[in-house]
Amino acid sequence: MTIYEQIKELLADKVNQIVTTAQVKEELQRKFNTNPGSVILSDYCYNRYNKGILFQKHLFQYITKSTYKYIGENFAYTGLIFHKPQKQNGELIVGEWRNGVKVLYDKPININTTPESLNIISTSQIVKLYEDYNEILKYEMSLLGCKPTELRHLIGRIGEFLCAIVTMGSLSKQTNQHGFDVISNGKKISVKTTAQSTGFITLNQNTFDAFDEIFVVQYSNDDFNTIYYGPKEPIQNIARKYENKYEVDINRIKAVYQEISKKNF
Repeated sequence: MTIYEQIKELLADKVNQIVTTAQVKEELQRKFNTNPGSVILSDYCYNRYNKGILFQKHLFQYITKSTYKYIGENFAYTGLIFHKPQKQNGELIVGEWRNGVKVLYDKPININTTPESLNIISTSQIVKLYEDYNEILKYEMSLLGCKPTELRHLIGRIGEFLCAIVTMGSLSKQTNQHGFDVISNGKKISVKTTAQSTGFITLNQNTFDAFDEIFVVQYSNDDFNTIYYGPKEPIQNIARKYENKYEVDINRIKAVYQEISKKNF
């Protein structure tokens, strides 16, 4: 019996459970007298590729170096496939799963050196990220008692995913910044997300010429709502300048969007 078959038999009653490398090695040795040094769980992952394997046998979702979620064979998995080359910092994205269908990229994505290659990632992956991040947001607020205004980074990322979904665009790394723009129909969209009911959003005057459109999302009443999507000029016209930033009142953004929507109707 191969190690692959041994793992399937050993974990048959542990589907969707998290297991550790040490635990699996110990139990395989006890039950099958398997050499622990021969057991490499990452060789059997959906979301991790190891150099030198055929990458045809999949049982686990890689979580950390020592923890894995056992999901079994032929799982309708959706997610990215990562590879960690030896002697290299960071990881490569070498492919993805789309509802159980494996797709390997012609060239791996290295976000640190070729951020423009993010446009390879399919809409189905962005939708999954949107769903996963929303689930984390619910846990943060409902279970851990955090307020939306305390989760700006998380909410901001969800806004970026929402923009990519709505515009059928792709993510594009912002130069020298932590966030992402969205590219759709050849236009670069700057995404701003807020959990405030009133107040203002800010735009960097120094990078204002670097994008074409603005997408503004407001999180309120357990929902993400688009309060502006269109050219940047109407937003610039109602903004006030403060140091090197544009400050734009949220209620004025809504009013401008309503006016534009009426004209386009």
